[in-house]
Amino acid sequence: MSTASRSSLRRANALASFWPPIIVAIVVLALWYIAAQYWGLPKYILPSPDLIVSEGIENSTSLLRNGWVTLVEAASGFAFGVAAAVFVALLLDSWRFLERGMSPYLVIGLNIPIVAIAPAVIIWLGFGMASKIFVAALLTFFPVTIYTLKGLKAADRREVDLFSVLSANRFQELVKLRMPSSLPFFFASMRVASGAAVLAAVVAEFIQANAGLGYVILTAAYTNNSARIWAAVAVSASIALVFYGLVTFAERRLIPWHGSVDARR
Repeated sequence: MSTASRSSLRRANALASFWPPIIVAIVVLALWYIAAQYWGLPKYILPSPDLIVSEGIENSTSLLRNGWVTLVEAASGFAFGVAAAVFVALLLDSWRFLERGMSPYLVIGLNIPIVAIAPAVIIWLGFGMASKIFVAALLTFFPVTIYTLKGLKAADRREVDLFSVLSANRFQELVKLRMPSSLPFFFASMRVASGAAVLAAVVAEFIQANAGLGYVILTAAYTNNSARIWAAVAVSASIALVFYGLVTFAERRLIPWHGSVDARR
């Protein structure tokens, strides 16, 4: 098969992969609209999709302004969390005693409810953006650390033995074998953490904020404005999807050879 034919086939497969989620979204929205119109529920309990769209258009300036705040908090926290996670994973991989000592606490940290730690972080760092960034970084840090560390240890034993036979030093083994083998784990954890960072920023804004989508949702809840709540939720979900898409794009460009990437094409 020629290069042009392979490229055409990949584009066709990519387009085909868009149809299932689009069809599911149409069905869900149609059922939602029917339920809102014919079940007789009050609008503050179940607003119809058209009301949510109308609310989003009318308050687009406010939603975009507050969405930008949440975007900056989530993106900054995600970047700091990933950088710290990679550093710690490399440190733990090179120091067995420290890995054994820290591993239980990484698992504990992964399972701490964000609503439990966010108030304490806000008390430590204040009501500004720094506390939201820290919460987003914290929720990013633990899954990326755990899975990156697992990936560093996932190198094929035969390849490790080959590097040993060739007298490669530890740094060469790390850069040329262990780090490349960890990339599928690393990107898988980042796909999870990309949405978690947005969630963390929004939850932190629930606790204390004067801007952001969490602030919009909280103030809308006080006035029973469900349409505005759902409009803000849609914006936050869009931000999370953009993060996820960027991570997936980077994954496909950096590790196109891996089976998990090829399966999603």
